[in-house]
Amino acid sequence: MEMNKEKRDELKEELKNKLNEILEENNLPYRVDGISVMNTSAKMSFLGNVRVHDPNKVKKVYNEVEKLLNSYGKTTINQREVIPCCELPFTYINFHIDFEK
Repeated sequence: MEMNKEKRDELKEELKNKLNEILEENNLPYRVDGISVMNTSAKMSFLGNVRVHDPNKVKKVYNEVEKLLNSYGKTTINQREVIPCCELPFTYINFHIDFEK
């Protein structure tokens, strides 16, 4: 998929907004600030993460994020529990979406 800078930036903004909608709908305080892009000769990858501070909502948010991202392309999504020293524990859901060139 050939993607110019304008299309890439538009897609990054769209993903960020849709991920934030999922967080808002689940009454979660964290917001996605941006999506990173990594280019290789074979593909372009969009990388990002979502924090879920409510352990009762992790599964639902994970499933909603996975469904959203899979609608864009080949997605890898993982989660891990984080217990920071100075804030509440949270689940970190990270992802990347690959677009073949």
